[in-house]
Order: sequence, then structure tokens, then C-alpha cells
Amino acid sequence: MATATLPVAPRVRGRNLLVGTGFAVAGCIMFFGGLFGIYFQQRAEVRSAGGEWIDPAAVIELTAPGMIMWTLLISIAVIQWAVYSIARDDRVHALWAVGATLAMGSMVIVQYAYQFMQMGLVADTQVSSSLIYTIAGAHLLMVIAAMVFVALMGFRALAGQYSSQQTDGIVAAAMFWDAAALIYFVLWIGVFIAK
Repeated sequence: MATATLPVAPRVRGRNLLVGTGFAVAGCIMFFGGLFGIYFQQRAEVRSAGGEWIDPAAVIELTAPGMIMWTLLISIAVIQWAVYSIARDDRVHALWAVGATLAMGSMVIVQYAYQFMQMGLVADTQVSSSLIYTIAGAHLLMVIAAMVFVALMGFRALAGQYSSQQTDGIVAAAMFWDAAALIYFVLWIGVFIAK
């Protein structure tokens, strides 16, 4: 009796990139949660003692942080456009979305540079200045890391490694980018708005 020949099942790729990105996002959330906890605790102690939290000579305008916030909010929609497009095998629009996301990341870097130059905080004179620069600088590094991740996944999509059958790379890059944007929302409200 002969056995029936069955078609070979397609190879299933692992979800290692998504799982790894999930762990990276969780680590970033814990890191920033610790920084925000230190910042809010130090600010509460100084204010309860009747002191000034931020040097009165410092200028912390809300224009640059507000523009960063709006840029990151719009970029969430744009990176999701990349996910939507690659899931429908529309590689051209996926690459346009990746490029637009990278352009918005560049805008965030420029806005951060302007913010740092105009603030006038001296990091070695007050704890508040050091914490503000630490939190904002760490977030800037997270945005740069997210840009590298998005660019790498964009090149892989350009090479044909991602399609509707395998979207993990673009989805993972979008997950990390979205986490960077949402962490900035807490930074914007807790550090720049509430001062």
C-alpha cells in the first residue's frame, strides 16, 4: 500500500524579533519609569521645602517640546501606514512611510537641539537641570535608536524580505517607535509642562 504524497508545509519563521523588541520596549519603560520617579520625587522634596525647582534665570519655552510632541504623534500614524502597507504587499507605500518616519525623526533631533540650546540650564548647579538633561537626552538616544531600527527594517523591506507573509520587522520597528513617542508624552507633560 503506497502512502499519499502530501504537499510540504511552508517554513514558519519565528517571532524572535517581535519578542526581542517587546523586551526592549519593556526595558525602556522601566528605565524611564525609574528616571521619572526620581525626577518627581526630587521635585516634590524641593517644592515642599519652599525652594525653587528650576533656576528662575532658565528659559524653558514650550514651543520646541510641543512641536516634538506633535511630530511624534503624527509619526505614529505614519509608521502605522508602513505596517498597513507591508501587510498588503504595497512595498512602495511602505517605503514612503518609512522614509517619512525617518524624516520626522530628524525633525525631532533638530527640535531637541534647539530646546537644549535655548534652555540655559547648567547641569552641574542644580539637581533639576541634571535630571532634565538626563531624561531628555536618554529619550533623544531612544529616538535615534528607533530611527536606526526603522531604517534597517526599511532596507530589509526594500530587499524583499518583508511582505504580507512576513511583516514582523516592520511591526517590531513600529512597536519601538510608538513606545518612544508614548514615553515622550509623559516627558512632555511631567517635565516641560508641569515644570
